[in-house]
Order: sequence, then structure tokens, then C-alpha cells
Amino acid sequence: MIRDDREVLTGRVSATDYRRLVARMYGFHAAIERALAATRQLAAVLPDAGLRNHKAALLAHDLLALGVEPRELIQLPRMPFAGTLTLPEALGWQYVVESLTLNGKQLVRHLARQLPAEVQRAAAYFGCYGDEVAERFRGLCQALDAFEASERDVDRIIATARDGFLQLRAWTDPVALPRPSRIHA
Repeated sequence: MIRDDREVLTGRVSATDYRRLVARMYGFHAAIERALAATRQLAAVLPDAGLRNHKAALLAHDLLALGVEPRELIQLPRMPFAGTLTLPEALGWQYVVESLTLNGKQLVRHLARQLPAEVQRAAAYFGCYGDEVAERFRGLCQALDAFEASERDVDRIIATARDGFLQLRAWTDPVALPRPSRIHA
């Protein structure tokens, strides 16, 4: 299993590796986006939250383009995720989700050299913001900075983001031993 973007960017990647990575990312986003969409107050802090949380659909498109059948797509595993989120938890998870877009352009460029046909037809997720990726991430950071939160809420956002990255790592690398979570999500 591909461990992280650094390994993907430096190592040799097969079509099977790429398909597996896209499937694991789909399982991650499908679980997270449902919880983020259910957190109605997220839009008050991040007005374009609904537009940002569409990556599972892009990944589904990529998987279908890579030959996954629709019935297989429905059966792909999703990362286990507890149902509802508080607003600070949703903001922490949103930070994790948006952080994943930052290396997309570089990743696609590298993968295109190794898997040109696959990347040509199935890289909607990795190129989701195109040339606006840095601007979109800055927008999230500005929204987080403008969020009037108590110290406890700020601590919760940070703890959730940290835990989210750990859960993502455990999900995308099932061989890694997950650390126990203090966050219910």
C-alpha cells in the first residue's frame, strides 16, 4: 500500500497502486463528507463548505474511469466514522480534507509520467481545484482565523485535525497500527 504523498512522489507507482490509492481516498471522503454535510453551522464559518465537500463524487468518477463497476463502487469500504460533529470538530476535519488538495498538482504531474493513460482519464480528484488550490486553502485558513472561538474550541479544532490526520494515515495504510483516538469522530 502507498503510505503517503511523499512515497507516491518518489517511488514507482503501478496502475494497481493508483487504483488502490483512489479507492482508499474515496472511502475516506465518503465517510467524512457525510458528517461535514450534516454539520449545518459549518456554512456560517465557511460559506463555500458545500462546494468544498464534493471530493467523494470526484473520486467515484475516477474509480469508474479506472474500470471499477458501479456495483463495486457501492461496496467499497468506507473509513469507520462516528456520526455527528460539533462545529469545532467539523472545522478540524475540514482542515484535514482541504490539506489533502495541496499536493494534487505535483502528484498528478509525477503520476502522469508513470501512468499517463490512467491519469489522463482519472485524475479529477487530484486536480479538483486546478490552479486555485493555494487560494482555496488560504480561504479556509482565513475562515478559521476569523472564527470567533473560545480557547477550548480552538483546542478542539486542533485536536480533531491531529486525530483526523492519524485516522487518515491508518485508513490509507491499513498495515500501520492506528493510535487510540481521544476524539469520538
